[in-house]
This record gives sequence, structure tokens and C-alpha cells, in this order.
Amino acid sequence: MEYYKRTRIEEKVHISNFISFHYFEYVKEFEGIEESHNFWEMVYIDYGKVKVVSDREEYYVSSGEGFLHAPNELHNILSAGDFASTFIISFDCDCKKLSEIQSRVLKFYGRESQIIKQLYISGQDVFSGPYDIFDQQKLKLKEEAPYGGLQELQLLLGELLLLLIRSSSVKGNVLQKHPDEEFANERMIVDKVIGIILSSVYEKVTLDSICSQLSFSKSYILKIFKKRMGCSVMEYYNQMKIKEARRLISEDKYTYTQIARLLNFSSVHHFSSSFKQITNMTPSGYQKSMKNRSVI
Repeated sequence: MEYYKRTRIEEKVHISNFISFHYFEYVKEFEGIEESHNFWEMVYIDYGKVKVVSDREEYYVSSGEGFLHAPNELHNILSAGDFASTFIISFDCDCKKLSEIQSRVLKFYGRESQIIKQLYISGQDVFSGPYDIFDQQKLKLKEEAPYGGLQELQLLLGELLLLLIRSSSVKGNVLQKHPDEEFANERMIVDKVIGIILSSVYEKVTLDSICSQLSFSKSYILKIFKKRMGCSVMEYYNQMKIKEARRLISEDKYTYTQIARLLNFSSVHHFSSSFKQITNMTPSGYQKSMKNRSVI
């Protein structure tokens, strides 16, 4: 008679296949191609704002938000501003609970935000680029892909879906905040900080000036923001400045010196070094890659 008893794992979210892995940058007046397919598609807005069409219903989805399209759902993406960038991953998954978060605007906080970013970074180690090909028929694995890379992506996406299902309750067409009061308060603080940052990308602000606009101590704000977003307030602020710089570069109207001045960098050298630190490319390298890719 066996002494030890095993506890069987019930797999709530089973991802069996990946179909596509994309990162698109859209310019003003972009209109996608309406499509439907027999697999799930997750859209995450990395920067800017887009209009998502889902079975004829329209939703505006902004930076830090996402949208889950169900299999065989007619859908499309259209630009809703001057510039936007999106990460899109599609997959097969057998989970009835996904119907609770489909066709709704999803907010990515804390762990969700960290996972979606890690999913994209890890995906680049597994799948060969380029990642902006519309008619991609089959993903190509890199020869030097890390051991178990696909399973890592499966686990990351599975955790993300579980968090979205578990931490949100559905009411109407919008995912409402988690009923836990502390959780809701922390999300409120993060939302306010992000709102201040997004309205200040053309200004030179300090951590003190951001925190002074909220009725909480600076140490508490820093702690909550780091906990929920996985980065510091100023790291996020610098990321948003560089994403706005990418938009300005896409317009091809300004020199790098002018962009540095517009975004309140101390010098063009400071702008260039910050740009490279965040994107792993120089501003000129990024502009050249955009022209080669013919940004959508």
C-alpha cells in the first residue's frame, strides 16, 4: 500500500498551440483588414490609442489596456490618433471561462502588466522576426531558442489569462475593479500616477511634483506603483517619453534636437542615450528600421 497520495492538477487554462506573434506600429488613419479565425487573439496596446471593432461593436483601447477576441469573432483594428503600437498574440485554448473576459476592454495592472511585457520579450527569444508581417502563416522557431522556450510562453500566457479571469468581475461591457478595497485603492493610485505622467510627457517633472498632486505619502506611492507596475514611477515616465519620441520620429517632421527640446531632455545626447537604453536602438537606427518596414 502506497503511503504518499498524489494531488492531481486540474488544468483550468490549457494553451495547446500558438498561431501568431506580432508587434505593429500604426500611423494616423490606419485601417486594418476585417477578419475572423478559429482561434483566440489577445491584443495589448503598448502605446497610444486604437479603435477595436468586435462583431460590429466599437471599443476604444488605450495604452496599458488589452482586448481578447474569441474564435470566429469578426474583428478589426483602426487607428484612433496619430500613432499607436500593439502587441498581438493568438493561440488555441480550451477554457470556458475565457468567455467572461472576451470582447471587453481589459486593464493590465501589476503582475498582468509585467507578464505581458515578459511574454513579448521571451517571445522574441523563441520566434524569428520580423513581427509585423500581416499574412504570417506559420511561426518560425529560432534555432538558438532557449530550452523549453515555448513552454515558458505557454505558462506566461496561461498565468496572464488566469489573473484576468480571477481578479476581475464582469459588469456590463467593462471589467470592474476587484472588490477587495485595498486592491481597488492601489489601482486608483496607479491610475492617477499614470494619468499625471501621460499628461506631462512634454514637461520636465520630478518625482516630488508628481507625488504632490496626490494625497498620499511619496514612499507609499512609490511602493504601490512598483508593486503594481513592476517599475519605478520615473522609469515609467521615461518610458512614456521615449514612446512619444517614437511617435514624433514616425511623423518625420522634426530633427532629433527638436524632439529632445520638445520632450524636455537636457540635451540631444541625453535624449539619444535614453532612447537607446529603452529601445536598444539609436533614434537614427529606429527611424531607418521604420522606413525599411514601412510603418503601417
